[in-house]
Amino acid sequence: MDFRLTDDQRALRAGVRELLVRRFGRERLRAAVDPPRNGSAGDEGHGVPGVLDRALWRELGEAGFFALRLPEARGGVGLGLPEAVLAFEEAGRALLPGPLVATHLAAGDVPGAATGECVVAAVDGTLVEWLDAADVVRGDVTGAVAMRSVDPLTPLHRVPR
Repeated sequence: MDFRLTDDQRALRAGVRELLVRRFGRERLRAAVDPPRNGSAGDEGHGVPGVLDRALWRELGEAGFFALRLPEARGGVGLGLPEAVLAFEEAGRALLPGPLVATHLAAGDVPGAATGECVVAAVDGTLVEWLDAADVVRGDVTGAVAMRSVDPLTPLHRVPR
């Protein structure tokens, strides 16, 4: 078995890395974690912890990030799990905030998820990330209560059992 990356996989990884460095580099990460000095954050949530950058989300969608595993016949990129892992590894490297996995998994089922026009959150046990930013939530969030997160970029809610 050959576990080396193919040329296409290396190109995908490099392309995702380049996009994230350009759109969510260290300066943007610092701005997202540190509170804004002048009190104004703008319409897209730049520099406000827990506020999703919708322009970046749409750009990720346009680049095919959420539709990587969706078949081409359904408007996706048509790649496999190994390629999705490479893309998500780069997102983790950049500490990219947002419900990336939930939106990726919903890409074939929720209109707009594949293109980044729709932000999808999902209940995971008794927790849901990014509830306030979500356009669609998969799971019952009745009675959800905001809670403190150890990650300053990931707002959390606890859902009663």
